[in-house]
Amino acid sequence: MVSSRPTHHTMRLVAPLAIAILALALAGCGVSKQSQGVVNQWRNESLPPFERGVTTQSEVIERIGPPSQVIGLNDQVVFYYLRESVTSKGVFLVLYNWTSKRVSYDRAIFFFNRDGVLTEYGISVERLPYENP
Repeated sequence: MVSSRPTHHTMRLVAPLAIAILALALAGCGVSKQSQGVVNQWRNESLPPFERGVTTQSEVIERIGPPSQVIGLNDQVVFYYLRESVTSKGVFLVLYNWTSKRVSYDRAIFFFNRDGVLTEYGISVERLPYENP
C-alpha cells in the first residue's frame, strides 16, 4: 500500500522553500517624497529681477509671497524664505532593513533698510525645482 503522507525527505525540501516564499511575501520597498515650506517663487524665471536700492519689501512679498521668517535687526529687516524636500527610500526584509533619507534645501534671503528698500539679497546654490502653485 502506498502512503499519501509526505516523507521526511520531502518535508526537508519543502520547509526551506516555504520559508523563502514567506520571506519574499513579507519583503517590500518604498520611496516617499515630502516637501514643506514656502513655494520657491524666487526660482520663477518669469518674475522681474530684484534690484538693490529699488525693490521694496511689499514688492518682494507681492512677487514671491510671505517669507518663512521675518527677522528684525538694529537697522534692517530680513526676509528669510525656505523650501525643504525630503526623499526617503527603503528596503524592508524579514531579517534586514535599509533606509536612506536625503534632505535638500532651497533658500532665499532679503535684507531691507529702515525705509523698506532692498539693500542685499542672496539665493542658495542648492536648488529645488520650481513648482508652479
